[in-house]
Amino acid sequence: MSHPSLHLTARDFDAYAAEKATSKAYSRPRLEVKQRALAWARDVVARLAELGISVDVHGSDEHPSIRNKHRADCQWVFFWRDQVARDELDRLLDRGRSISEAIDDPSPYTRHAFLALRISESEVQVCFAVHPDAKVDVDNLRARVPATDDATGEPASPLAAELTSALHALPEQFSFGAGGGERVACSAATPDAIAEMLRRAADGQVPLWIGWAVPRETAIEHADILDEQLEDAIVALAPIYRLVAWSRENDRIALDRKLEGIEQERARAHAELEAENERWRSEQARARERSMEEARARGDERVEAALPARRPTLATLFKSTSGAGGGRGEPRPSPKHGGEGGAPARRAQHGEGERPARAEAPQRPPAEHAPRAQRAPAGEADAAARVAPEPAKGGVIEKGSRVRVRRGPFGDKIGVVSELDGRGGARVLLGLLSTRLEIDDLELVVEGRERPALATSHRKPLAPAPRKAR
Repeated sequence: MSHPSLHLTARDFDAYAAEKATSKAYSRPRLEVKQRALAWARDVVARLAELGISVDVHGSDEHPSIRNKHRADCQWVFFWRDQVARDELDRLLDRGRSISEAIDDPSPYTRHAFLALRISESEVQVCFAVHPDAKVDVDNLRARVPATDDATGEPASPLAAELTSALHALPEQFSFGAGGGERVACSAATPDAIAEMLRRAADGQVPLWIGWAVPRETAIEHADILDEQLEDAIVALAPIYRLVAWSRENDRIALDRKLEGIEQERARAHAELEAENERWRSEQARARERSMEEARARGDERVEAALPARRPTLATLFKSTSGAGGGRGEPRPSPKHGGEGGAPARRAQHGEGERPARAEAPQRPPAEHAPRAQRAPAGEADAAARVAPEPAKGGVIEKGSRVRVRRGPFGDKIGVVSELDGRGGARVLLGLLSTRLEIDDLELVVEGRERPALATSHRKPLAPAPRKAR
């Protein structure tokens, strides 16, 4: 797997200090962070596509603008539904939105559920968020969280049980809450707790937040492994996004029929308007033709009355009196007096003209995702093969054993078993994260000839060697 160089430093966090947020003088360091974050996001998009979730990636403005209310105090990288799906929902969401609301908050990110990476002065976080303005997604979420059954204390709906199970499956460091207020561990989530957080979010007009926040000091200390851990955390939130965000496959509010009704109403209104325009154009063309014919008739009468006697022309001057060859010498009838020769041509020029067909812009093919991995040189591959741990042929997984995750969002990651629950599960430490996994999803590993140093929070970095005095 390739690891894009997000590699956050203290300088990156300082670029979003409160005293710099309204100044464009610091846009350059913020732009560098944004470009690295968007490069890091490419692998995330590819991994989400493997799970069947198609998303677009957008970054917030790195300079003060109307979209961030003239404060660039953080950098967002959004993973949200593609342009076609957004346009489909925006037509419905815009129906109840006033002009003043659009001017007050022109940013489109609050109207759709999204996964995101956020970098601020004090922390970096990955999250799933849905704002109260995302009415379609919020209604879809409310349909999943009815009240619990008083008799059993269990979720009254299988949809609610599905959502709470997905929250319980997240690592222990994940929590949820309303905006920046009080947050609850995802392992303690219940339908009632989720409904209460939704109510708080609606009252305060803040998003419902589910995610993991890493303090600045921890992120700088573990910068070497943080990129991969943040990517794994986004992928771990993918089931929550799939269950909450509305789609035609996840329609819990019968919105599909409403959208079809809106499309039919728009098509009918468009057809009626086109028919009315066609009738108006026909009436205008007929009125214009009658006016031209009347003006032509009046002009012909005035011209004939003002013209003197016709002078001889070459055709009449040398015309034979015997009539032989009269076909060549006959004068041509003037279109002005014929009435039949010029009028149709003039009427054709002033009649209905064909409207030029509007050329449809060719659709660009979807950009292919960049390859997630590059072939390493032969020397590095041999060295990695000598150092990498190998799966054991047999053995028993115990507390303290080093194991490899076989599947899931943390697939192929190496961790340490910190606890066995006796029910076929184990708590595994994966760097900065700890999560519960089934033992069937783990396999015991043994060390190779050389054991690499574990880059975890339990081992301090080696002190630099002292310089020799000259």
